[in-house]
Amino acid sequence: ALSINNPNLSVTGDPDQSIYSWRGATISNILEFEKDYPNTKVVKLEQNYRSTKRILRVADALIANNTKRKHKDLFTENPEGDQVRLVQFPDGRSEADAIVEQIQALVGQGKASYKDFSVFYRTNVLSRPVESALRSHQIPYQIVRGLEFFQRKEVKDIVAYLQVLNNPNNNVALERVINTPTRGIGKKSIEHLVGHAHRYDLTMLEACRECGLIESLSKRAAASVSKFVTILDVLATQVHEPLGHLVKEVVDNTGYLEYVQLQDEKADEDREANVHELISAAEEFQREFPDDGLDEFLETVSLTSDTDDIDADPDRVTLMTLHAAKGLEYPRVFIIGVEQGLLPHERSRDDDRAYEEERRLLFVGITRAEETLQLSYTARRMTRGTFRPAIASPFLLELPREEMDVHMPTPASAWNASGFEPNEFFHDDVPDDEAWLQDSVDAEFEEVDVKAKPAVPDVAEQLASMVRPAASMATGSTKQEKLAQIPQLSEGIIVLHAEYGTGVIKQMSGKDEKFTISVEFGVDEKFSKRFRWVFAPLMIVRAE
Repeated sequence: ALSINNPNLSVTGDPDQSIYSWRGATISNILEFEKDYPNTKVVKLEQNYRSTKRILRVADALIANNTKRKHKDLFTENPEGDQVRLVQFPDGRSEADAIVEQIQALVGQGKASYKDFSVFYRTNVLSRPVESALRSHQIPYQIVRGLEFFQRKEVKDIVAYLQVLNNPNNNVALERVINTPTRGIGKKSIEHLVGHAHRYDLTMLEACRECGLIESLSKRAAASVSKFVTILDVLATQVHEPLGHLVKEVVDNTGYLEYVQLQDEKADEDREANVHELISAAEEFQREFPDDGLDEFLETVSLTSDTDDIDADPDRVTLMTLHAAKGLEYPRVFIIGVEQGLLPHERSRDDDRAYEEERRLLFVGITRAEETLQLSYTARRMTRGTFRPAIASPFLLELPREEMDVHMPTPASAWNASGFEPNEFFHDDVPDDEAWLQDSVDAEFEEVDVKAKPAVPDVAEQLASMVRPAASMATGSTKQEKLAQIPQLSEGIIVLHAEYGTGVIKQMSGKDEKFTISVEFGVDEKFSKRFRWVFAPLMIVRAE
């Protein structure tokens, strides 16, 4: 509309940094600009003033794999710089602890300040282990365009339930959750309950128990309050159970996940992930402090929350999502969770456009780094309170090995650090508490002397062997191989998914590219997912 009468139009854009399609941004606007305006003169801005040569070459090699882009030859006059570090950690906590120890060491040596460091992640849920590690080392930090983990609404809601269970006299916590999730107890009804409590010197919970005696309360509201009290009474019987179990019971009995699923899709995913991460936090606390219970856990949460806004020191480590990082820059950058299902995100697995946007997102993160950059992934991550195998992101295969400083544990050291055992089906490490792995150990494997350390191949080759299965499955580059695997599939076959872990094929239908399977995942809490085999990030593990 601006150029109808006067075709003088100037625009600036970088299609390699188009990462907001979920906000309505359309990459075709810039890619097709020359088609829409044939007389356009293009001026490429190819000099980078921020990053070292090594970091820039890594970023350039990555983004070159996208097809929807304008070719550019990036260059910089900055120094060569250090190699980009790529590190595999046993789990998310080890990843966070190691990063924080690096930060503490460099600051202690006078080589950097806290404000020089930033930690990027694809989803907000990954911030909790890093926050915990920073707090334990008393390192100041800030979260950009986001809330600290224990300040997020869904986390505070579940914690409020725990506070009521721990102390039934906690009126503030009870008022927070009495209508969360929504159960038909409105503001007016709560005022009647509060008035009754004040009039007869009762706690809010005691007033709720007498809801049938409150004349100003409608019968419908009284019935809802009575159901709420019943939920609390049922949960109260679980207070002395393991913390992770208790938090799961709170989530299940209150219907909290169904509640967050009524929100908009993207917010729902973040909130649901945060609820599961709280379960993981409770599990971790129980393992670290086996003699402590709910009271001590809540005390830790309270101390964490109380210190959130105390430190106004500008010299702080910065945490943020990759989306929030666009336009910013930091001397030293860590990008965590570079794993299949996280980066690229699970939603992109069957969508080429979304997959390329995930690659652009990693490109944006890499090009935020001025001096040093570390990418990391884990062998397993805790999800829903249990460890699940993690698979390195296929994007890692696209990075130039000569620019990388790769650090991976030998199989033996991985076992010692996290209780892993070798897995004959793929080169990643799998937690030994996975029942399917124990069942799959045959007689020949049992005769192997596990004390004998296997030969360690070239690190780059080992990384490639670990990542290649995920890369081929995610990108569809080996569709014929996937089609050739179909005759091997049958009901009862065990498969491994990048995010959901191991599962059992329960149903199959269709042919060739439309061949579809239904897989049941989970141990205590089972759930099913349907996949088109040729596009699914699945690996055949063994027959049942």
